[in-house]
Amino acid sequence: MNLRGVGDRWLAGESIPGVTFGLHDGVDLLGGPHAGTSGAILLLLALHPEPMYLVGLQTGAGDVRVPQSALRLAVRSRRG
Repeated sequence: MNLRGVGDRWLAGESIPGVTFGLHDGVDLLGGPHAGTSGAILLLLALHPEPMYLVGLQTGAGDVRVPQSALRLAVRSRRG
């Protein structure tokens, strides 16, 4: 599947096979130089060999390219 056209559908909130995260999803980075930090999905950059996202880091350290395998949905702690 080519990213052309799919990117617009993804931005509109459509579910894309094999793509786990949507626009503005909060994520935790599991690997690479920013492992252990959190951020938000800004853009789907590629589909192959695996989905690649542009992630805005919460630390204010800018935006990074991160493969889907190095991300998980952000774990939010509960107060109570």
